[in-house]
Amino acid sequence: MKNILSWLDAHFEDVLCGVLLVGIMTMLMAQVIVRFFFGHGLTFSEELCRFSFLYLVYFAASLVASKGAHIRVTAHTQKLPTHLRIALLMIADLCWIGFNITVIYQSSLLIDSMANRPMLSGALLIDLRYVYFAVPAAFALQTFRILQRWYRHFRYNISILGEQQEV
Repeated sequence: MKNILSWLDAHFEDVLCGVLLVGIMTMLMAQVIVRFFFGHGLTFSEELCRFSFLYLVYFAASLVASKGAHIRVTAHTQKLPTHLRIALLMIADLCWIGFNITVIYQSSLLIDSMANRPMLSGALLIDLRYVYFAVPAAFALQTFRILQRWYRHFRYNISILGEQQEV
């Protein structure tokens, strides 16, 4: 069981994003083939591609957060001492976590308000709360991954700057 959890910890977003990307590409190719040979499109595949792309984008953000590879402007910190660079990165990550918590809260309120008057997607007739759930789920996972990176930095001395720290 520990091996499975360890593997999921290391590869969950990789697998999820890979499956979503392959699914999107397969549905788009099927759409092209059906349109070419039969002269009409598959409405369900267009909608499913849109929803899959939404999930892909949000969970890919979690993937790069787990690897510490989010786009950041770090050129101005390269000349600073390591401890100051780490402090600035921590401040930036705390701001990021604050933003994530705000998005999680507001999107949860939105999903909760949609319970009173459910909206269905046009072709698949899926309750859009399931589609909108990508937002709080992915931002919660991003927050978890950011905290996990900092935990590993302080507990195991794994550098968050990309190079191994001297003890």
